[in-house]
Amino acid sequence: MTPTAPARTSTRPRSRRRARAAALALALALAGASTAPAAAAHAAPAAHAVLRATPPAPPQLSADATGDPALAGRARAAAAGLAVQGLAVAEGDAAGGRSAALGRADARPGRERAMTAGTPQEVGSVAKALTGLLLAEAVARGEVTASTTLAEVHADRDLPAELGRTTLAELATHTSGLPRLSTRAQLRALVTDRTLGNPYAWDTPESLLADAGGTPLRTPRGEYSYSNLGHALLGQALAVRAGVPYPRLLRERVLEPLGAGATAALPDPLPAGRAREVAPDGRGTRPWLSTGSAPAGTGVFSTAEDLGRLAAAAASGRLPGAAALEPRVEAEGMRAGWGWFTATLDGRAVVGVNGATYGAQASVWCEPATGRWVAVTAPTGPGAQPAAQTVALRLLLGADPGA
Repeated sequence: MTPTAPARTSTRPRSRRRARAAALALALALAGASTAPAAAAHAAPAAHAVLRATPPAPPQLSADATGDPALAGRARAAAAGLAVQGLAVAEGDAAGGRSAALGRADARPGRERAMTAGTPQEVGSVAKALTGLLLAEAVARGEVTASTTLAEVHADRDLPAELGRTTLAELATHTSGLPRLSTRAQLRALVTDRTLGNPYAWDTPESLLADAGGTPLRTPRGEYSYSNLGHALLGQALAVRAGVPYPRLLRERVLEPLGAGATAALPDPLPAGRAREVAPDGRGTRPWLSTGSAPAGTGVFSTAEDLGRLAAAAASGRLPGAAALEPRVEAEGMRAGWGWFTATLDGRAVVGVNGATYGAQASVWCEPATGRWVAVTAPTGPGAQPAAQTVALRLLLGADPGA
């Protein structure tokens, strides 16, 4: 879940260079992985290389195309120069939508399979936007308030004072002061960034509180600092208040009302026909599965079609927990809501979120003023340029922001 962030929300005049830098910041602050997977993907251990007879090659889009031909053509033009093995897109406006896909869900010789808009894959930190919707729903139901603290939710636990005072709103807006990962997860990531394993494998709802209690704050409370740990704590706190596990809570309150039947947290078994996810250097990756960190984006699978339903509902404001989209705090040139981000790109306000794991990317954006929306998935980890976000914003805005 490596974070990426779009351009600034400020409407003050700025140079094109600043606009490009801001758009790049979007690519590096909303995707939400443990640590930068792009660097890790190019740092395979020497022993691993020795054991491989034929090193994998960086992925490339094949000529395969499915779905709407016109959209497929536009998506291929938008993906020019990007290293991904496959790409799926859904886009539309208030009048309706369409979908298409390029490349392959599995590019291994003899196992080639074309990508479709219905191909499931991990979506990483897009799950944070779903968790934000759950917070807004819980507030509307009277189960919690934005100022409810972790100590109030976990009254049976003896939490450290600083952690206990943390509010749900602080967790949702990345202003709790908690770092991106707990200390224990940071240590695990030193290994998994190289092996492309699962940095969240041992996280459980119970262990999160203990890990968070032993993790020093990274920044003062109230200051924006992207935190996977914070959103994991948020989702689990909402599950405790609702009295049901997080996957069920998400399904009943958000996914079913959206009609997003192909989306699930921690599906068992994993989705049939899911993409084979790969790192930017072509190495196969393993899914990030974790009962504890699912609200932050581990083990959440979806499709471009389902994420399109989410984007369309966000564009219209007709989705469960719509209050989560409201911008509330400054966030490195953007405004953060509860799991959602608002940015101003070339004078146009867009709302959305990105997600990524070592082997997958997803991007969901809309322009409420016009009702336009787009969702992109790619079963390839983000490299130097995040493909899913780049394609999404090129399709939504018509060109590279600030270009």
